[in-house]
Amino acid sequence: MIMERILLVEPNYKNKYPPIGLMKIATYYKNKGDFVVFHKGLLSKNEVMKFDKVLITTLFTFDFDMCIQTIKYYISIVDISNVWVGGISATIMPEKFLSEIPGLNIFTGQLITSNDLGYADLINIDILELDYDILWDIAYEYPSADSYFIYSTRGCPRKCSFCAVRKLEPDFYDCNNIKSQVKNVDAHFGIKKQLLVMDNNVLHSDRFAETVNSLVVLGFGKENNKIKKSNIIKYYLLSLENRLSNGRNYDNLLSRIKKELRNLKFIRINKEDAEVLKSILENMKELSSEGFANSLLTNKEYLVDFFGRYLYHKITRYVDFNQGLDARLLTDEKAEKMSELALKPCRIAFDNLKIQIDYFGAMDKAVKYGIRHFSNYLLYNYDERPEELWNRLYLNIEFCAEHSAEKLQLFSFPMKYASISHTDRNYVGKYWNKKYLRAINVILNVTSGVVAKEEDFFMRAFGASEEEFLMILTMPDNFIRNRDFFENNGFIDAWKRSYNRLNCNEKKMLLDVLEKMYTEPDIPPSTEDEKIKKILDYYRITKKNVEDNQIYYLNFISKQKTSEN
Repeated sequence: MIMERILLVEPNYKNKYPPIGLMKIATYYKNKGDFVVFHKGLLSKNEVMKFDKVLITTLFTFDFDMCIQTIKYYISIVDISNVWVGGISATIMPEKFLSEIPGLNIFTGQLITSNDLGYADLINIDILELDYDILWDIAYEYPSADSYFIYSTRGCPRKCSFCAVRKLEPDFYDCNNIKSQVKNVDAHFGIKKQLLVMDNNVLHSDRFAETVNSLVVLGFGKENNKIKKSNIIKYYLLSLENRLSNGRNYDNLLSRIKKELRNLKFIRINKEDAEVLKSILENMKELSSEGFANSLLTNKEYLVDFFGRYLYHKITRYVDFNQGLDARLLTDEKAEKMSELALKPCRIAFDNLKIQIDYFGAMDKAVKYGIRHFSNYLLYNYDERPEELWNRLYLNIEFCAEHSAEKLQLFSFPMKYASISHTDRNYVGKYWNKKYLRAINVILNVTSGVVAKEEDFFMRAFGASEEEFLMILTMPDNFIRNRDFFENNGFIDAWKRSYNRLNCNEKKMLLDVLEKMYTEPDIPPSTEDEKIKKILDYYRITKKNVEDNQIYYLNFISKQKTSEN
């Protein structure tokens, strides 16, 4: 059989997780003996022309335009018949991709048979282990790359209207290859730090207890989750050797190896080792890339042995049911079983107030069996009012206060709903507006997207009541972003006085004007209402304005107070 040259591509969007689908496809092609390269973004035309097929993944629907640009670029170099597109957004809206690029080869859903790629061997690609080696083809660092990504089940029976899983994985079923996947990763790419269970509704499985038992055996139980850190140099050098022999690029891999060498702490290294390593570091400075790569392989046995000794400490590993747990399905029996795991954090979805009883029932069960670390998902911008988000956040804080003796760690993680039928991030829920959504984003930027359990911080950031929450969301973004500065200089008090003078209709009018300011930033907002005209002056003030023109803005505040008297 003739060896094929396969290029795997991920568009150049920012993402936390590596492209799991492409990593499985890479395993399939490499098992066939084919030449496989991974690239993020647009590879140079001369390089692309060396490949027989280009397979492109897609992620979120709001990255649609970037995906289309990426696909068109590769089609302009490689014939459209040799370009294949799959992944999440291609599965959710294949018709939109086809309307932009007629005749495009699209495969939707899970790649459960290689027949979909035109091969007769009928391999279920979806259950293959992940090829972490392709991540060393690129310079991009995925924040969660040092993790196992496993599925114990696929699909979800709920079919929630806001969720894409009903299209991505329409059928619920159990998988049975957790142990083999983890052991294969260990053997070929080294031990990973965390284990992310990517199931969409793991608690629905009748085999949940079996899944927990497997994870405990694999070293993720409460009592056995410490292990010696992996000797990554061993796997880097194996990959480097393979790349040199088959002509794959090794520039980014070499950069990773150099980083490991530069980070050595010589205070921890004995004299004999230090002399050898300093010689290798000198080679790194003096030799060409090819010369240094060969030098590393000449010293391969020594380097693997040294780093095996150098990386002697143990790491603590945890399980993360990353997609969140269904509170309605967490029974006492399952909570007790789950408590056998080194679970950190425990994620339980709190999508709306309608499931409040189920949610706190599940939380109580988790706490009852010794689970103490939580990071829970709170959907917003869907079918609930902004006040209800405040309520859910506050209820979590009250729950922690009521369980102060257990010393819980709980982070609420508000998740903005983005319609799966939209190709940008501009979706605005029925009860929301662009000003509110921007304000939430400003608040969460301070906390890296999470809301901690501390009540005083919550009250400061989100307000002590629903009414104060709405007022904060209406406040100028710069005032929210630099709260202390604008409070200390009297601006927030002045703005609040103007805001509190508005009646309900006027507050709605203000939000309408602010919505237009965000939608059409180059068009000055117009209104005939004098009170709204006056309060709009605050939305043009920045911290730099005040710092550069202190006298002017002191007079501004003084005039505002005078006009109110």
